[in-house]
Amino acid sequence: MKTKLLFIALFISTFLSAQSIEFTSAELTTAEIGSTITINYKYTIANDGNIYCAINLYNDWTWAANVVDGSLSPAPAGTDMTGSFSFSIPEGTTPAADLTSPFNYKMAIELSDSAWTWLAGAYPAAEINIVPQGALSVDSFTEMLDKISVYPNPSSNMLHIKGMQNLESSRIRITNLLGKELYTSNLNNSKIDISNFNAGIYILTIQSEKKSKSIKFVKQ
Repeated sequence: MKTKLLFIALFISTFLSAQSIEFTSAELTTAEIGSTITINYKYTIANDGNIYCAINLYNDWTWAANVVDGSLSPAPAGTDMTGSFSFSIPEGTTPAADLTSPFNYKMAIELSDSAWTWLAGAYPAAEINIVPQGALSVDSFTEMLDKISVYPNPSSNMLHIKGMQNLESSRIRITNLLGKELYTSNLNNSKIDISNFNAGIYILTIQSEKKSKSIKFVKQ
């Protein structure tokens, strides 16, 4: 009887630990009022459920108000499923510099079952500096993105990224044409080993808090 109960407990523990969700895009630290940002995520869930993502106003860590949010319902069951939300920071949002301490802005994402019962969540500690419209210039960042390229293309073993040395707070992800994420990393290495990839066409995306660039490459 004890063995049976232990098996059941281990099964439940394994099942619950399988439910997970995390951000895969670069950590959001700055956002401009009126701008649109893209948030990428990855999750695992045994049965169809729901995903809720938001930028919130907090009093330290206590929720105070919602800035912008979105949901995916249903979120299809699967392992290492990927997706994204696009948020526009509403006009009228109070800039972070005008908040009274300890008020701050943070991201949150939650995974729940079909009845919206919480299963897992990610709550980064990084505060988001929301700035007035027009305060950020994306021109220089766009110019840097335009200079990025990958070589050799096609490639059979090692993929090199050229022109990334001046980028900061960005993230690399590689997906197949079906959107399945195969690789993700902070932008700290100009070489990616793709020797284990199947032959075919892939998409490398460089994502920052301001903008992103996608490049197709061929694995021989």
